[in-house]
This record gives sequence, C-alpha cells and structure tokens, in this order.
Amino acid sequence: MDKFQTRSLMMSAMFLFFTGTLVCLIAPSFPVLIAGRVIQGMGSGIMIPLMQTLLFLMYPKEKRGYAMGIAGLVINVAPAVGPPISGIIINYFEWRSLFLLTLPIAACILLLVFLFMHNITEQRKTEIDALSIVLSTIGFGGLLFGFNKLQENGITEVTTLASLIAGALALGMFVVRQFRLSTPILELRVLKVPVFALISFISILSFSLLISTETILPMYVQNAQQFSAYYGGLIVMPGALTLAVMSLFAGKLFDKYGGKMIAIIGFVLLNISTLGFHYILGLDTPFAITMVLFMIAMGGVAMINMPIMTAGINALPDKLIPHGTAVINTARQFGGSLGLTFIISFITRVGSGSEVVVQPATYLTGVKHAFFIAFLFAIIGLILSLFLKREKQSDAEGDA
Repeated sequence: MDKFQTRSLMMSAMFLFFTGTLVCLIAPSFPVLIAGRVIQGMGSGIMIPLMQTLLFLMYPKEKRGYAMGIAGLVINVAPAVGPPISGIIINYFEWRSLFLLTLPIAACILLLVFLFMHNITEQRKTEIDALSIVLSTIGFGGLLFGFNKLQENGITEVTTLASLIAGALALGMFVVRQFRLSTPILELRVLKVPVFALISFISILSFSLLISTETILPMYVQNAQQFSAYYGGLIVMPGALTLAVMSLFAGKLFDKYGGKMIAIIGFVLLNISTLGFHYILGLDTPFAITMVLFMIAMGGVAMINMPIMTAGINALPDKLIPHGTAVINTARQFGGSLGLTFIISFITRVGSGSEVVVQPATYLTGVKHAFFIAFLFAIIGLILSLFLKREKQSDAEGDA
C-alpha cells in the first residue's frame, strides 16, 4: 500500500483472483487445482486488508465501527450463501461448475474496479525486501504444513519434524529481520502498543472459533449424521446470515459503547454455544437445535471480530493503520489456521486406529472432543476481554 496506488493494487488483486479461478476451472489434476487456489488466495490476501485500510482512512474514529460493520456484513454474506449453493451445484453438476459460476463474477468486479475506483492512499518511498517474502513463505507455510502432518503422522515422522523446524527457524529469522529493516515488509513494531497486541491475540482466538465451528458442523452432519453435502452446507446458512446481520449491529454498538462490553458478551455467547455443542450434539439431534446453537455462536463472533479489530486499529496513529491491518490480518489467518488444525485434530484422532471408515458414533465422539477444546478457547478469550479498556470510541481519541 505504501509503494503502489490503491487502484493498481485492487486491480492486481482481482486479476490474481480471476486467474486463480480460471486455473481451477481447467485444472487437469489435484496439484494444479491447489495451485489455482493459492493464486486465488494471493488476490484475497491483498483485497481484504486493502479494503479495511481504506475504510479506516476514510471514516473518523467515531464512525469506524459502523463502517467495519458494513464490511463485516458484506464479507460474511459469503459463508451464508456459499455452502448451500455449492451443495446444490455439486449435487447436480460436476465440481468445475463451482469455478465456472465464480469466473464471470470476478471478471465483472475487475471491470468495475477499472472503471470506478480512485486512488486514496498516499505513496511513500519504500522497498520490497525479497528475503523477507521468502522467509515468511517458508515460515508460515512450513509451520502450517508441519502442524497438518503432525495430526496425521505424529511428531516422529521426518517430514513433519523437518517442516516444523524449518518453519520455526524461518519465521524467527523473518521476525528478527523486520525489526532490523528501516522499511519492513510487516511492521511488527505495532505490537509494542499493548492494546493492539492484546486485541491481536483475542482476534486469533475468535477467528479460530469461527472457522473451526464452520468447518466442524458440516463434517458432523455428513460423517456423523450421514446426510449429503447439501445438508452440510444448509446447516451453516442461518448462522452465517446471523453473523452478517449482527456484524452491522455490533458495529453500531461499538461506536456507542466501545469494544470491551460487546467483546465480553460475544465470548459469553461463544462459551454457551461451544458447551452446548459438546453436550447436546448426537447422531439424531434435530437440525433446528444445531442451527440455533450455530446462530448463537455466530452472534458471538459478530460481537467480537470487526469491533475488536476496530478497537485495535484505533489504538494506532493513522500512519500505522496500513501496517496494523496487515499485522492483524496475518495474525488472524495464520493463528486461526493453527487453531483450526489443533481443534480439528481431536476429530481426526478418533480415526487413527484400525478402522478404514470411521463409524458415525466414533466420529461424533471426536466432534464432541473438538467442541470442548473450542470451549476452552472461548474461556481464554473471555478472560482476556476483561483486560480491555472500557472506553467509548467517541472518548477514546488518546488510545495511541
């Protein structure tokens, strides 16, 4: 954002997403499909922090909660409509149809960006450090791959151990290098602001709970209750819609009351829902009960995600906002992925025995274990939320 103009960045991001979608559509093999998904992810990795930075720069502090609420509503509509639509498509058409549907949408957005988007951010003299990019790729990628292999093969497997060691070393070197560079790729000095550092960790917990719950429930419906992929998508739709609508509502509450109280309420809802999943889910649990619990969980996430991020960014001076959004998004994605891997591992462990196909009752046991770990995550988040400042955003001009 410091080096390139807003319009150029967004067009590049959409072009990457369009290209990745096209690669997925014509992929002749699974590795090529994964490569296409990586290219899509590169586009999304640019778009989301760019959008958040623009909103923070365009709106004053007292209105940023509302602006981020709108962003949350838009972002969270996707999980609401994506799974059931995908379930229907997969039931009646081949998997390539998923990308065939997305491709013209990406093309239209790319055209709209070209025609209507203006440059907003100011460019500063900066350099892109190639070694930092290499180290971050090896560090984040190695650790994620290592943690995934860990749940499959254990710590003694050579590939697992090598990935974890290489990832940890590369990530450590990346962090050290960022503090030594005059213009770092990722400005980690923002973590020296105590409020921002605390909120970054809370965001990791919240994002872990979001993606874990959204991942586990369709798996539970398909593998424990033995329903089709369509029902696996349908189970999350009401909760995802709740997340979308509540994000806007939570943004307004944040502007009026600040972040502490609504974060506490959000984690209370997450504690209730994760504990409910642990004790209530069964092989014949009615859909309505599972949906209601998921709606409670997503209401809690909405009270945390965007408001807590807004509170963290508001603690920084404007010149550090692009770096703050980059750091907090990196922390959420990477930490959330590790959290997801850790929580899901309690499901995969139930199938590590001699069974070729895990029986529904056995799979249910793994799901219950995973939700109990999610409950512990929610407890930690609730405790940490108690340490947030209790200020209204209109009165919090001196946070930084």
